[in-house]
Amino acid sequence: MLRNFFNRFEAFVNKHELITQGDRVLIGVSGGIDSVVLLDLLMELKGRARIEVAVAHINHRLRGEESEGDEKFVRELADAYSAECFVQGAETREYVIEHRTSLQVGAREIRYKFFDTVRILKNFTKIATAHNANDNAETVFFNLLRGSGANGLGGIPIKRGEVIRPLLFAQRDEISQYARVKSLKYREDSSNTKNYYTRNYIRHSLLPEIKDKINPGIVSTLNRSAEIFQELEAFIRDEAKSIYKNVARILDDNKLVLDISKLRSCLLFLQERIIIDSLRSFVHGEIQFSKVHAIMNLIDSETGSSIEIGNNITVYRDRQSLVFVRGPVDQTEFVAEIVPGRKYEFEDFYFDSEEVSSDQVHFPLSPVVEFVNAERAGKALTLRQWHPGDWFVPLGMAGRKKISDFLVDRKMPIYQKKNVLVLTNRDNVIWVCGLRLDDRFKITGDTRSILKIEFGYK
Repeated sequence: MLRNFFNRFEAFVNKHELITQGDRVLIGVSGGIDSVVLLDLLMELKGRARIEVAVAHINHRLRGEESEGDEKFVRELADAYSAECFVQGAETREYVIEHRTSLQVGAREIRYKFFDTVRILKNFTKIATAHNANDNAETVFFNLLRGSGANGLGGIPIKRGEVIRPLLFAQRDEISQYARVKSLKYREDSSNTKNYYTRNYIRHSLLPEIKDKINPGIVSTLNRSAEIFQELEAFIRDEAKSIYKNVARILDDNKLVLDISKLRSCLLFLQERIIIDSLRSFVHGEIQFSKVHAIMNLIDSETGSSIEIGNNITVYRDRQSLVFVRGPVDQTEFVAEIVPGRKYEFEDFYFDSEEVSSDQVHFPLSPVVEFVNAERAGKALTLRQWHPGDWFVPLGMAGRKKISDFLVDRKMPIYQKKNVLVLTNRDNVIWVCGLRLDDRFKITGDTRSILKIEFGYK
Protein backbone atom coordinates (compact mmCIF):
# COMPACT_ATOMS: atom_id res chain seq x y z
CA MET A 1 0.00 0.00 0.00
CA LEU A 2 2.74 2.46 0.97
CA ARG A 3 4.70 2.03 -2.25
CA ASN A 4 1.57 2.31 -4.40
CA PHE A 5 0.46 5.44 -2.59
CA PHE A 6 3.87 7.07 -2.95
CA ASN A 7 4.06 6.13 -6.63
CA ARG A 8 0.68 7.76 -7.24
CA PHE A 9 1.87 10.83 -5.36
CA GLU A 10 5.05 11.05 -7.43
CA ALA A 11 3.12 10.49 -10.68
CA PHE A 12 0.67 13.26 -9.77
CA VAL A 13 3.51 15.66 -8.98
CA ASN A 14 5.27 14.86 -12.26
CA LYS A 15 2.10 14.96 -14.38
CA HIS A 16 1.22 18.47 -13.23
CA GLU A 17 4.85 19.64 -13.00
CA LEU A 18 4.39 20.72 -9.40
CA ILE A 19 8.00 20.22 -8.35
CA THR A 20 11.16 20.27 -10.41
CA GLN A 21 14.75 19.46 -9.56
CA GLY A 22 16.32 22.12 -7.37
CA ASP A 23 13.05 23.48 -5.97
CA ARG A 24 12.99 24.75 -2.40
CA VAL A 25 9.58 23.73 -1.05
CA LEU A 26 7.94 25.34 1.97
CA ILE A 27 5.19 23.10 3.42
CA GLY A 28 2.30 24.55 5.41
CA VAL A 29 2.01 22.17 8.36
CA SER A 30 -0.86 22.58 10.81
CA GLY A 31 -0.11 19.36 12.68
CA GLY A 32 -3.21 17.64 11.27
CA ILE A 33 -3.11 14.31 9.48
CA ASP A 34 -3.10 15.74 5.94
CA SER A 35 -0.14 18.06 6.41
CA VAL A 36 1.81 15.44 8.37
CA VAL A 37 1.35 12.91 5.55
CA LEU A 38 2.34 15.53 2.95
CA LEU A 39 5.49 16.31 4.91
CA ASP A 40 6.35 12.62 5.09
CA LEU A 41 5.81 12.15 1.35
CA LEU A 42 7.89 15.19 0.41
CA MET A 43 10.71 14.12 2.72
CA GLU A 44 10.78 10.77 0.91
CA LEU A 45 10.71 12.58 -2.45
CA LYS A 46 13.47 14.94 -1.31
CA GLY A 47 16.42 12.74 -2.19
CA ARG A 48 14.96 11.42 -5.43
CA ALA A 49 13.99 14.85 -6.78
CA ARG A 50 16.96 16.74 -5.29
CA ILE A 51 14.79 19.32 -3.57
CA GLU A 52 14.93 21.15 -0.25
CA VAL A 53 12.02 20.96 2.19
CA ALA A 54 11.09 23.23 5.10
CA VAL A 55 8.08 23.63 7.38
CA ALA A 56 5.90 26.69 8.06
CA HIS A 57 3.31 26.87 10.83
CA ILE A 58 0.95 29.66 11.86
CA ASN A 59 -0.43 29.68 15.40
CA HIS A 60 -3.82 31.38 15.08
CA ARG A 61 -4.29 31.43 18.87
CA LEU A 62 -7.93 30.48 18.53
CA ARG A 63 -8.05 27.36 20.71
CA GLY A 64 -5.95 28.28 23.73
CA GLU A 65 -3.73 25.45 24.96
CA GLU A 66 -4.69 23.33 21.96
CA SER A 67 -3.17 25.91 19.61
CA GLU A 68 -0.01 26.08 21.71
CA GLY A 69 0.15 22.28 21.63
CA ASP A 70 -0.10 22.30 17.84
CA GLU A 71 2.83 24.70 17.59
CA LYS A 72 4.96 22.59 19.93
CA PHE A 73 4.08 19.42 18.00
CA VAL A 74 5.01 20.98 14.62
CA ARG A 75 8.34 22.24 15.95
CA GLU A 76 9.18 18.77 17.24
CA LEU A 77 7.98 17.14 14.02
CA ALA A 78 10.19 19.38 11.88
CA ASP A 79 13.11 18.64 14.17
CA ALA A 80 12.51 14.89 13.79
CA TYR A 81 12.72 15.27 10.00
CA SER A 82 15.72 17.62 10.31
CA ALA A 83 13.70 20.26 8.46
CA GLU A 84 13.98 24.00 9.01
CA CYS A 85 10.85 25.32 10.73
CA PHE A 86 9.28 28.78 10.53
CA VAL A 87 6.57 29.66 13.05
CA GLN A 88 4.51 32.79 13.60
CA GLY A 89 1.78 33.65 16.06
CA ALA A 90 -1.24 35.68 14.94
CA GLU A 91 -4.04 37.53 16.73
CA THR A 92 -6.64 36.16 14.34
CA ARG A 93 -9.74 37.44 16.13
CA GLU A 94 -8.40 40.99 16.13
CA TYR A 95 -7.55 40.65 12.43
CA VAL A 96 -11.05 39.56 11.39
CA ILE A 97 -12.65 42.39 13.39
CA GLU A 98 -10.33 44.96 11.83
CA HIS A 99 -10.80 43.60 8.29
CA ARG A 100 -14.52 42.83 8.69
CA THR A 101 -14.28 39.28 7.44
CA SER A 102 -15.21 35.79 8.67
CA LEU A 103 -12.95 33.81 10.96
CA GLN A 104 -12.16 31.21 8.31
CA VAL A 105 -11.46 33.76 5.58
CA GLY A 106 -9.34 35.87 7.93
CA ALA A 107 -7.33 32.85 9.12
CA ARG A 108 -6.68 31.83 5.51
CA GLU A 109 -5.52 35.34 4.58
CA ILE A 110 -3.14 35.43 7.56
CA ARG A 111 -1.81 31.97 6.73
CA TYR A 112 -1.05 32.64 3.08
CA LYS A 113 0.47 36.05 3.78
CA PHE A 114 2.85 34.39 6.25
CA PHE A 115 3.73 31.59 3.84
CA ASP A 116 4.41 34.06 1.04
CA THR A 117 6.51 36.29 3.27
CA VAL A 118 8.71 33.35 4.27
CA ARG A 119 8.93 32.24 0.63
CA ILE A 120 10.18 35.64 -0.48
CA LEU A 121 12.55 36.29 2.42
CA LYS A 122 14.06 32.79 2.43
CA ASN A 123 14.08 32.21 -1.33
CA PHE A 124 11.69 29.26 -1.47
CA THR A 125 10.32 28.47 -4.91
CA LYS A 126 7.12 26.61 -3.95
CA ILE A 127 4.53 26.64 -1.17
CA ALA A 128 2.88 23.25 -0.67
CA THR A 129 -0.46 22.88 1.11
CA ALA A 130 -2.16 19.63 2.07
CA HIS A 131 -5.58 19.93 0.46
CA ASN A 132 -6.92 16.53 -0.57
CA ALA A 133 -9.60 15.16 -2.91
CA ASN A 134 -12.27 15.36 -0.19
CA ASP A 135 -11.43 19.02 0.43
CA ASN A 136 -11.82 19.62 -3.28
CA ALA A 137 -15.18 17.80 -3.42
CA GLU A 138 -16.45 19.81 -0.44
CA THR A 139 -15.32 23.05 -2.09
CA VAL A 140 -17.09 22.22 -5.36
CA PHE A 141 -20.27 21.24 -3.47
CA PHE A 142 -20.12 24.36 -1.30
CA ASN A 143 -19.64 26.62 -4.32
CA LEU A 144 -22.48 24.88 -6.15
CA LEU A 145 -24.85 25.45 -3.21
CA ARG A 146 -24.01 29.14 -2.94
CA GLY A 147 -24.28 29.68 -6.70
CA SER A 148 -20.70 30.59 -7.45
CA GLY A 149 -20.94 29.96 -11.20
CA ALA A 150 -18.40 28.31 -13.47
CA ASN A 151 -15.49 30.03 -11.76
CA GLY A 152 -16.14 28.30 -8.45
CA LEU A 153 -17.00 24.84 -9.76
CA GLY A 154 -13.38 24.18 -10.72
CA GLY A 155 -12.72 23.67 -7.03
CA ILE A 156 -9.24 24.00 -5.55
CA PRO A 157 -6.59 24.61 -8.23
CA ILE A 158 -3.75 22.08 -8.33
CA LYS A 159 -1.36 24.99 -8.63
CA ARG A 160 -1.69 28.74 -8.64
CA GLY A 161 1.42 30.82 -8.83
CA GLU A 162 3.91 29.43 -6.35
CA VAL A 163 1.25 27.48 -4.39
CA ILE A 164 0.99 23.76 -5.16
CA ARG A 165 -1.36 21.06 -3.79
CA PRO A 166 0.32 17.67 -4.28
CA LEU A 167 -2.28 15.73 -2.22
CA LEU A 168 -5.32 16.49 -4.38
CA PHE A 169 -5.06 13.04 -5.95
CA ALA A 170 -5.80 11.28 -2.63
CA GLN A 171 -9.02 10.82 -0.67
CA ARG A 172 -9.15 11.20 3.09
CA ASP A 173 -9.48 7.48 3.87
CA GLU A 174 -6.35 6.72 1.80
CA ILE A 175 -4.41 9.38 3.69
CA SER A 176 -5.60 7.96 7.00
CA GLN A 177 -4.54 4.47 5.97
CA TYR A 178 -1.08 5.73 4.96
CA ALA A 179 -0.66 7.47 8.31
CA ARG A 180 -1.82 4.38 10.18
CA VAL A 181 0.51 1.98 8.34
CA LYS A 182 3.49 4.30 8.85
CA SER A 183 2.49 5.01 12.47
CA LEU A 184 2.59 8.76 11.87
CA LYS A 185 1.55 10.91 14.78
CA TYR A 186 -0.65 13.95 14.19
CA ARG A 187 -2.95 16.38 16.01
CA GLU A 188 -6.75 16.48 15.89
CA ASP A 189 -8.27 19.96 15.46
CA SER A 190 -11.40 20.07 17.64
CA SER A 191 -12.92 22.80 15.45
CA ASN A 192 -13.14 20.30 12.56
CA THR A 193 -15.91 18.43 14.39
CA LYS A 194 -18.16 21.46 14.93
CA ASN A 195 -21.03 21.63 12.41
CA TYR A 196 -21.65 25.35 12.83
CA TYR A 197 -19.00 25.80 10.16
CA THR A 198 -20.72 25.32 6.79
CA ARG A 199 -17.87 23.27 5.38
CA ASN A 200 -17.95 20.92 8.37
CA TYR A 201 -21.71 20.44 7.92
CA ILE A 202 -21.09 19.51 4.28
CA ARG A 203 -18.27 17.18 5.35
CA HIS A 204 -20.00 15.43 8.22
CA SER A 205 -23.65 15.49 7.17
CA LEU A 206 -24.48 16.27 3.53
CA LEU A 207 -21.81 14.36 1.61
CA PRO A 208 -22.04 11.21 3.80
CA GLU A 209 -25.82 11.24 3.23
CA ILE A 210 -25.34 11.52 -0.53
CA LYS A 211 -22.66 8.83 -0.45
CA ASP A 212 -24.94 6.49 1.48
CA LYS A 213 -28.18 7.02 -0.45
CA ILE A 214 -27.36 8.40 -3.90
CA ASN A 215 -23.76 8.03 -5.09
CA PRO A 216 -21.12 6.02 -3.21
CA GLY A 217 -18.45 7.63 -5.37
CA ILE A 218 -19.57 11.23 -4.82
CA VAL A 219 -16.05 12.44 -3.95
CA SER A 220 -14.62 11.04 -7.18
CA THR A 221 -17.59 12.40 -9.15
CA LEU A 222 -17.14 15.90 -7.80
CA ASN A 223 -13.40 15.78 -8.46
CA ARG A 224 -13.97 14.70 -12.06
CA SER A 225 -16.48 17.52 -12.44
CA ALA A 226 -13.90 19.93 -11.01
CA GLU A 227 -11.38 18.86 -13.67
CA ILE A 228 -13.93 19.56 -16.41
CA PHE A 229 -14.78 22.96 -14.96
CA GLN A 230 -11.10 23.82 -14.59
CA GLU A 231 -10.69 23.23 -18.32
CA LEU A 232 -13.83 25.26 -18.96
CA GLU A 233 -12.49 28.00 -16.72
CA ALA A 234 -9.26 28.11 -18.72
CA PHE A 235 -11.29 28.49 -21.92
CA ILE A 236 -13.48 31.20 -20.38
CA ARG A 237 -10.43 33.02 -19.05
CA ASP A 238 -8.84 33.18 -22.52
CA GLU A 239 -12.11 34.24 -24.17
CA ALA A 240 -12.77 36.91 -21.55
CA LYS A 241 -9.24 38.24 -21.93
CA SER A 242 -9.77 38.85 -25.65
CA ILE A 243 -13.15 40.55 -25.00
CA TYR A 244 -12.09 42.56 -21.95
CA LYS A 245 -10.25 45.32 -23.83
CA ASN A 246 -13.42 46.08 -25.83
CA VAL A 247 -15.66 46.19 -22.76
CA ALA A 248 -13.42 47.91 -20.21
CA ARG A 249 -12.10 51.44 -20.26
CA ILE A 250 -9.49 52.38 -17.66
CA LEU A 251 -9.78 56.08 -16.83
CA ASP A 252 -6.87 56.11 -14.38
CA ASP A 253 -5.48 54.01 -11.54
CA ASN A 254 -8.61 54.66 -9.48
CA LYS A 255 -11.42 54.34 -12.03
CA LEU A 256 -12.45 51.61 -14.41
CA VAL A 257 -15.60 51.60 -16.56
CA LEU A 258 -17.38 48.60 -18.12
CA ASP A 259 -19.73 49.17 -21.05
CA ILE A 260 -23.01 47.50 -20.05
CA SER A 261 -24.33 47.11 -23.60
CA LYS A 262 -21.15 45.32 -24.65
CA LEU A 263 -21.17 43.30 -21.44
CA ARG A 264 -24.75 42.18 -22.09
CA SER A 265 -23.78 40.95 -25.55
CA CYS A 266 -21.55 38.32 -23.90
CA LEU A 267 -22.72 34.98 -22.56
CA LEU A 268 -23.46 35.01 -18.84
CA PHE A 269 -20.35 33.08 -17.82
CA LEU A 270 -18.20 35.53 -19.80
CA GLN A 271 -19.90 38.48 -18.08
CA GLU A 272 -19.04 36.86 -14.77
CA ARG A 273 -15.42 36.36 -15.75
CA ILE A 274 -15.03 39.95 -17.04
CA ILE A 275 -16.32 41.27 -13.72
CA ILE A 276 -13.95 38.95 -11.85
CA ASP A 277 -11.04 40.27 -13.93
CA SER A 278 -12.17 43.83 -13.21
CA LEU A 279 -12.26 43.12 -9.50
CA ARG A 280 -8.83 41.56 -9.60
CA SER A 281 -7.47 44.74 -11.14
CA PHE A 282 -8.66 46.59 -8.03
CA VAL A 283 -8.66 44.12 -5.12
CA HIS A 284 -5.53 42.62 -3.66
CA GLY A 285 -6.63 39.42 -1.96
CA GLU A 286 -9.40 36.87 -2.18
CA ILE A 287 -12.46 37.69 -4.27
CA GLN A 288 -15.75 36.54 -2.77
CA PHE A 289 -18.31 35.43 -5.32
CA SER A 290 -21.06 37.21 -3.40
CA LYS A 291 -19.38 40.46 -4.52
CA VAL A 292 -19.29 39.29 -8.13
CA HIS A 293 -22.98 38.37 -7.95
CA ALA A 294 -23.88 41.74 -6.41
CA ILE A 295 -22.02 43.59 -9.17
CA MET A 296 -23.77 41.53 -11.85
CA ASN A 297 -27.11 42.53 -10.29
CA LEU A 298 -26.16 46.19 -10.88
CA ILE A 299 -26.35 45.55 -14.64
CA ASP A 300 -30.16 45.41 -14.36
CA SER A 301 -30.46 48.04 -11.61
CA GLU A 302 -31.43 51.68 -11.95
CA THR A 303 -28.88 54.39 -12.67
CA GLY A 304 -27.45 55.54 -9.38
CA SER A 305 -27.45 52.09 -7.78
CA SER A 306 -24.18 51.24 -6.09
CA ILE A 307 -22.50 48.79 -3.75
CA GLU A 308 -19.43 49.01 -1.57
CA ILE A 309 -17.29 45.91 -1.95
CA GLY A 310 -14.68 46.67 0.67
CA ASN A 311 -11.01 47.59 0.24
CA ASN A 312 -12.16 51.21 -0.23
CA ILE A 313 -13.86 50.33 -3.54
CA THR A 314 -17.36 51.21 -4.74
CA VAL A 315 -19.13 50.08 -7.92
CA TYR A 316 -21.83 52.28 -9.50
CA ARG A 317 -24.43 51.71 -12.21
CA ASP A 318 -24.20 54.90 -14.30
CA ARG A 319 -26.57 54.75 -17.28
CA GLN A 320 -24.90 52.26 -19.64
CA SER A 321 -21.76 51.82 -17.55
CA LEU A 322 -20.55 49.98 -14.48
CA VAL A 323 -17.98 52.19 -12.79
CA PHE A 324 -15.38 50.85 -10.36
CA VAL A 325 -14.02 53.62 -8.15
CA ARG A 326 -11.24 53.40 -5.62
CA GLY A 327 -11.31 55.89 -2.78
CA PRO A 328 -13.59 57.01 0.02
CA VAL A 329 -17.22 57.48 -0.98
CA ASP A 330 -18.09 59.81 1.83
CA GLN A 331 -15.50 62.54 1.70
CA THR A 332 -15.29 65.54 3.99
CA GLU A 333 -17.20 68.37 2.36
CA PHE A 334 -15.06 71.05 0.75
CA VAL A 335 -15.86 74.68 1.69
CA ALA A 336 -13.60 77.71 1.18
CA GLU A 337 -14.25 81.41 1.68
CA ILE A 338 -13.19 83.38 -1.41
CA VAL A 339 -11.95 86.96 -1.41
CA PRO A 340 -12.36 88.54 -4.88
CA GLY A 341 -9.05 89.44 -6.49
CA ARG A 342 -7.04 86.60 -4.96
CA LYS A 343 -5.68 83.37 -6.41
CA TYR A 344 -6.21 80.10 -4.51
CA GLU A 345 -4.28 76.86 -4.95
CA PHE A 346 -5.94 73.75 -3.56
CA GLU A 347 -4.74 70.16 -3.66
CA ASP A 348 -6.51 69.15 -6.88
CA PHE A 349 -7.67 72.44 -8.40
CA TYR A 350 -7.19 76.20 -8.41
CA PHE A 351 -9.50 79.22 -8.31
CA ASP A 352 -8.47 82.65 -9.54
CA SER A 353 -10.34 85.97 -9.70
CA GLU A 354 -9.47 89.54 -10.61
CA GLU A 355 -11.32 92.75 -11.37
CA VAL A 356 -11.00 93.74 -15.03
CA SER A 357 -12.20 96.53 -17.29
CA SER A 358 -14.76 96.03 -20.04
CA ASP A 359 -12.11 96.13 -22.78
CA GLN A 360 -10.40 93.11 -21.16
CA VAL A 361 -13.50 90.99 -21.50
CA HIS A 362 -13.34 88.22 -24.06
CA PHE A 363 -15.26 84.98 -23.93
CA PRO A 364 -13.04 81.97 -24.56
CA LEU A 365 -14.47 78.71 -25.84
CA SER A 366 -13.42 76.99 -22.62
CA PRO A 367 -15.93 77.34 -19.74
CA VAL A 368 -13.11 77.38 -17.16
CA VAL A 369 -13.05 81.20 -17.49
CA GLU A 370 -16.09 83.42 -16.97
CA PHE A 371 -16.82 87.12 -16.46
CA VAL A 372 -19.44 88.09 -13.89
CA ASN A 373 -21.20 91.18 -12.64
CA ALA A 374 -19.08 91.91 -9.56
CA GLU A 375 -21.70 94.20 -7.98
CA ARG A 376 -24.35 91.51 -8.13
CA ALA A 377 -21.97 88.83 -6.90
CA GLY A 378 -20.83 90.83 -3.91
CA LYS A 379 -17.75 90.43 -1.77
CA ALA A 380 -18.78 87.44 0.41
CA LEU A 381 -18.12 84.49 -1.88
CA THR A 382 -17.89 80.80 -1.06
CA LEU A 383 -16.50 77.89 -3.07
CA ARG A 384 -18.08 74.58 -2.07
CA GLN A 385 -19.48 71.27 -3.27
CA TRP A 386 -23.03 71.47 -4.62
CA HIS A 387 -25.86 70.24 -2.43
CA PRO A 388 -29.08 68.40 -3.30
CA GLY A 389 -31.70 71.13 -3.72
CA ASP A 390 -29.25 73.70 -5.08
CA TRP A 391 -30.57 75.51 -8.14
CA PHE A 392 -29.47 78.23 -10.54
CA VAL A 393 -30.59 79.93 -13.76
CA PRO A 394 -28.35 78.49 -16.50
CA LEU A 395 -26.90 81.17 -18.79
CA GLY A 396 -29.26 81.78 -21.69
CA MET A 397 -32.34 80.42 -19.90
CA ALA A 398 -35.18 82.27 -18.20
CA GLY A 399 -36.18 79.69 -15.61
CA ARG A 400 -34.31 78.09 -12.79
CA LYS A 401 -32.98 74.52 -12.83
CA LYS A 402 -31.81 72.16 -10.12
CA ILE A 403 -28.10 71.47 -10.37
CA SER A 404 -28.81 67.75 -10.01
CA ASP A 405 -31.00 67.88 -13.13
CA PHE A 406 -28.42 70.00 -14.95
CA LEU A 407 -25.75 67.37 -14.30
CA VAL A 408 -28.09 64.58 -15.41
CA ASP A 409 -28.78 66.44 -18.67
CA ARG A 410 -25.02 66.67 -19.24
CA LYS A 411 -24.82 62.88 -18.74
CA MET A 412 -22.16 63.40 -16.12
CA PRO A 413 -21.01 60.11 -14.52
CA ILE A 414 -22.09 59.65 -10.92
CA TYR A 415 -18.55 59.35 -9.63
CA GLN A 416 -17.79 62.82 -11.09
CA LYS A 417 -20.92 64.55 -9.81
CA LYS A 418 -19.77 64.59 -6.22
CA ASN A 419 -16.66 66.53 -7.26
CA VAL A 420 -18.57 69.40 -8.89
CA LEU A 421 -18.04 72.73 -7.10
CA VAL A 422 -20.16 75.88 -7.10
CA LEU A 423 -19.28 79.50 -6.46
CA THR A 424 -21.95 81.16 -4.32
CA ASN A 425 -22.72 84.36 -2.48
CA ARG A 426 -24.92 84.39 0.59
CA ASP A 427 -28.09 83.58 -1.31
CA ASN A 428 -27.38 82.25 -4.79
CA VAL A 429 -25.26 80.00 -6.95
CA ILE A 430 -23.18 82.24 -9.20
CA TRP A 431 -21.31 79.61 -11.18
CA VAL A 432 -21.31 75.85 -11.52
CA CYS A 433 -17.54 75.90 -11.76
CA GLY A 434 -16.17 75.09 -15.18
CA LEU A 435 -19.65 74.21 -16.48
CA ARG A 436 -22.18 77.05 -16.61
CA LEU A 437 -22.65 80.60 -15.30
CA ASP A 438 -25.89 81.72 -13.68
CA ASP A 439 -27.73 84.04 -16.08
CA ARG A 440 -28.48 86.53 -13.27
CA PHE A 441 -24.76 87.30 -12.89
CA LYS A 442 -23.80 87.75 -16.53
CA ILE A 443 -22.33 91.07 -17.60
CA THR A 444 -24.46 93.44 -19.66
CA GLY A 445 -24.06 96.89 -21.20
CA ASP A 446 -24.99 98.38 -17.83
CA THR A 447 -22.42 96.43 -15.81
CA ARG A 448 -19.98 98.79 -14.11
CA SER A 449 -17.76 96.33 -12.21
CA ILE A 450 -16.52 93.09 -13.76
CA LEU A 451 -14.88 90.11 -12.05
CA LYS A 452 -12.95 87.61 -14.13
CA ILE A 453 -13.13 84.15 -12.51
CA GLU A 454 -11.21 81.04 -13.46
CA PHE A 455 -11.42 77.47 -12.16
CA GLY A 456 -9.44 74.44 -13.27
CA TYR A 457 -8.20 71.03 -12.17
CA LYS A 458 -4.47 70.47 -11.92
